[in-house]
Amino acid sequence: MSSKKAEARARVQAMREEQARKDRARERMMRFSIAGAVLVAVAIIAVAVISNDDDGGDGAETVPTAVAGDHQGIVTGDSSAPVVMEVWLDFLCPHCAEFEQANGQQIDEWVESGQVQLINYPVTYTGGVNSQRANNAYACAADEGMADEFLDAAFASPQQWTNNRLVDLGDEAGIGGDYESCVRNETYESWSSSVTEAANGVEEVTGTPTVFVNGEKVDDWSPQNLASVVEAAAGAGDTDEGADSEPTEGEDSTEGEDSDESTEGADGEESADEAQSDEDGGAGDD
Repeated sequence: MSSKKAEARARVQAMREEQARKDRARERMMRFSIAGAVLVAVAIIAVAVISNDDDGGDGAETVPTAVAGDHQGIVTGDSSAPVVMEVWLDFLCPHCAEFEQANGQQIDEWVESGQVQLINYPVTYTGGVNSQRANNAYACAADEGMADEFLDAAFASPQQWTNNRLVDLGDEAGIGGDYESCVRNETYESWSSSVTEAANGVEEVTGTPTVFVNGEKVDDWSPQNLASVVEAAAGAGDTDEGADSEPTEGEDSTEGEDSDESTEGADGEESADEAQSDEDGGAGDD
């Protein structure tokens, strides 16, 4: 009997010891969990502070060096060109690829000849983040003076752009300098977002591509019609210059008339003096 009781007491004691061990283990786990939660909270706060510092400063947005226009588009060509062509585009927009294929070579010739200044506004209507990566890379290429080369290469092989693929595209197009680091750092991500926001504020930009020539929207951007519109815009510029020069000719003519009148006046005065001299001479003879 005493033996059974002893065994029972031993089992109870063992159970108590096991429970105590489990309690101690649970307590240690709770302490570790609390400590871990505190560390995570500290890390989150630190990241937030660093992010605020990075986003702070003077609040200035990093923009590409080759920008122009009211909405900071990528510009190529002479600022004194008589025609300014503005194109809102998306690197993953099928119709934009069609526009580039149909008109790209002609536009390049106009730009090279000094007839057209081209301003491209890349947006993210079609491709979202993939288009935004391409827009950033486009700006990086523009910084290296190779915006046209990037544009041609990107529309020749549209895809869901990754930064690695955009770096490869730059290598294939021969874009060097700081292009790769600019792409990987997504230097112009905020600029790309601001261009898309600007597009949302332009009433006539309802999709891509949207084309303007000297501020007038061109709905039919077929090669024939676009050439006709550009030619008319360039001719209007020449007419305005001619009109500005006409008053100069008129002024010259007026000056000539004034000069003749002055000469005639002088001749008249000389004739009067000669007549007076003859009268005086005649009186002396008398």
